[in-house]
Amino acid sequence: MTAFLLLAVLPPPGFAQSFTIDTSAFLNEEREYLRIQKMPEHDAESTNEEELLTEEDGDNFVPEDMIFVPSDVLYNNRWDTLYIRTGRIDAAGMSDSVLLLLNNPAETPFAFPHKGKLISKYGQRGSRFHAGMDIKLETGDTVVSAFDGKVRIARVMSGYGKMVVIRHHNGLETVYSHLSKILVNINQEVKAGEPVGLGGRTGRASTTHLHFETRFRGEHFNPGKIIDFENYTLRVDTLLISKEFWSLGRSASSLANDGTASSGSKYHTIRSGDTLSKIARRYGTTVNQLCRINGIKPTKVLRIGSRIRVA
Repeated sequence: MTAFLLLAVLPPPGFAQSFTIDTSAFLNEEREYLRIQKMPEHDAESTNEEELLTEEDGDNFVPEDMIFVPSDVLYNNRWDTLYIRTGRIDAAGMSDSVLLLLNNPAETPFAFPHKGKLISKYGQRGSRFHAGMDIKLETGDTVVSAFDGKVRIARVMSGYGKMVVIRHHNGLETVYSHLSKILVNINQEVKAGEPVGLGGRTGRASTTHLHFETRFRGEHFNPGKIIDFENYTLRVDTLLISKEFWSLGRSASSLANDGTASSGSKYHTIRSGDTLSKIARRYGTTVNQLCRINGIKPTKVLRIGSRIRVA
């Protein structure tokens, strides 16, 4: 059985380490942190980690009863304001799986950092490995936070130029670099959609663009696993990070060879001669269904090489 790391806020100094978690307000419209209640010492043995991880409720355990670990727990409260990497993940020895909630109804909805053309993807680029996605913009264009979170880094850093790193409440981190101006400060709380900087070409950049990264515990991964860069939306509502998540390697595509994403969604790469009706027949669906799940109109022009969700 896959083990999930469960989220809880770290107790303040002086509190007992044994605790229960009150999740009654977790999905309220207004975001609230999970409360930790101090337990009598004689109850400590009856509330161990195994009991918190139990799935006795069967199907009702996920997603309604899932407890997601806050970033303070995932990072052991490590808060480095100078460098992106906060440690390394031992992928081969990763025994616990972590479920990240990306579309949290208690938080501001996801916002695409800047709605520009994708000009360079994640992966090997010549002799270098490109750790993010490059989005075209003009100097002075507004760049916004993708999710709610707190600014961990806001400074000039080597090839990144002027850069902002935001740690989000689910443990994910996003990086925004080559900015012409930084608009936030370290430790500042930001909401999804709020400006964090202005576009530019500082650092090692041959043209004005936004270099955008997604990271977990210091390790970068393909942003295309969770974000649709053509439609500016999230691909998935949750992200499961496990040993298998890293097994394809840094240069792996976000999609498998058969077009199936890690979430179970299926995608088709547009080829010459493809139409919505032709694609619908191939995958046993309808044009209306394709339009609905991709947020497009039947008249949309299909670009060769782009991907469309088919299931």
